[in-house]
Amino acid sequence: MKLLSKAQTSQRRLIEILRVINESDKPIGARAISDELSNRGYDIGERAVRYNLKILDELGFTKKVGYSGRMLTSLGRKELSDALVADRIGFVNTWIEECMYRSGFDPLSAANQVVVNTSLLDKKDCESALDIIKRVFDAGYTVSRRMLILDEGAEIGSLIVPEGSLAISTVCSITIDGMLLKGGIPVNTTFAGIVEVRGGVPAEFTDLIAYAGSSLDPMKIFMSRRTSQVTSAVNVGEGKILANMREIPIAAADLAQKLLQEAEKVGINGMIKMSDSEESSMGCPVGAGKVGIVVGAGVNALMAVEEAGISIVTMPISTLVEYGKMTEIR
Repeated sequence: MKLLSKAQTSQRRLIEILRVINESDKPIGARAISDELSNRGYDIGERAVRYNLKILDELGFTKKVGYSGRMLTSLGRKELSDALVADRIGFVNTWIEECMYRSGFDPLSAANQVVVNTSLLDKKDCESALDIIKRVFDAGYTVSRRMLILDEGAEIGSLIVPEGSLAISTVCSITIDGMLLKGGIPVNTTFAGIVEVRGGVPAEFTDLIAYAGSSLDPMKIFMSRRTSQVTSAVNVGEGKILANMREIPIAAADLAQKLLQEAEKVGINGMIKMSDSEESSMGCPVGAGKVGIVVGAGVNALMAVEEAGISIVTMPISTLVEYGKMTEIR
């Protein structure tokens, strides 16, 4: 018996319960699941959650862990992964919007959370990786020179750094979107893409994937294709870097420029170009009444590490961390 055979509304409810359990770093009970579902806009009481959990248990997707609550089985994780693609459409944008809202970077505040990309690599490769990362920072193809380095056993979000490994977190460009949103500017992250660098200057997009309607993170897709040439862009000024595009109203362009300048003073930058009104930005389309802002991806330094043959696993838009706990690398 599969979820796909159930009525559409019941299926979505069950999938959302699976998601809540999957996102918990420990077994979770019916009351906590009900509360989280309520936060996500689902009006499902604790009693109804218990009924649905019984169904999921019978399907073999969840299992009880003593009195602590439920956790997913391997079959449950596969079912969640294979769930209706239509149900996953827009999930990427929803996660981005949640991170934007939760971060809300304020360049004038000392207390800030930033969205980060997190990578895992072997300890023995750390020195070589840091040398590469510094060179990409120097070239200006990332969002910030700040990093957070965590040793084995440390926790970041739901991740525990494995034995023999280090975690490196770099500032994600979605932090800039959160800053614009906090500043009262409606912002929509529209495309991820590959930008060709000519003579040391980012010139134009050569490939684009829209965030809207995507069931996969477009940035992850480009990373998996390994089509970047960040190292070449840094060393000889000719290559390809990752970037993304966001749109804001024309009326907010001056305020956005001011916020971006303030952010640069505290180490948040990465803007490649702001378009003129309603004009395409580096070959990327811009909607009517909008201007586009192209920002270099925070994962560019990590892609350069991978290009050097160092084994590294990167998770874009992984979690949020306190900006003040990150160290500026020079």
